[in-house]
Amino acid sequence: MDREKFKAHGEVRAQFLEAKGILFIDLVGPFNLEFMQKYEGVVGLEREKIDQPCWGSLVNVHGLALAPMEATISGQAIVAKATSIGLIATAIVLHESEGKALQKIFWSRVYASSQLPYKYFDATEEAEAWLSDKLFISKQACKIDQRALVKE
Repeated sequence: MDREKFKAHGEVRAQFLEAKGILFIDLVGPFNLEFMQKYEGVVGLEREKIDQPCWGSLVNVHGLALAPMEATISGQAIVAKATSIGLIATAIVLHESEGKALQKIFWSRVYASSQLPYKYFDATEEAEAWLSDKLFISKQACKIDQRALVKE
């Protein structure tokens, strides 16, 4: 089967809010492997704008967010790349009650290969508050590290 004949299934939007230090990602599933390339294009452009040593991502998932194993593996590589440039935590909001347990399995597989803290939420506000706390702690630790370097 020729993979180039498949179109990306799923939608993605991304916006980094510098004042909050959060990359907001909105997804509509289901996804296929070709979607992961689309995802990396859209989200990658937003990541390039980030000029902060640490930041978080908040993923709002609409629709049934399931994908084949190939897409999961691609997602793991995307997470590894993001953590290498400062991603410190991800909050995932699953807006669909149908298939929530299956969706958590998919997302857990994506993040399982990393040490990145992630958590599921039912509401964006709760997710943003959790991320803000993580970012505050991380930024405080960064300031302490910078002071130690100055003293040396």
